[in-house]
Amino acid sequence: MTKSEQNLLGQKEFWIFLFVLGWIFFNWPLIELADGWVLLGMPAVLIYVSIIWLILILALYLFDRGNYN
Repeated sequence: MTKSEQNLLGQKEFWIFLFVLGWIFFNWPLIELADGWVLLGMPAVLIYVSIIWLILILALYLFDRGNYN
């Protein structure tokens, strides 16, 4: 990783940013946008929640990995 990425991942405010980002994306109005849609035979809400969940887990993994280096 570059030095600037390590500095970003090493800041405690990044945890707060990820929490707020997750709070926003899992909030009722954004989830309601996908309600009633079907994508690839699955409800779009399920796909939306799964994608956001995976993105947040990946970001937390990268953040935690940056703390150990």
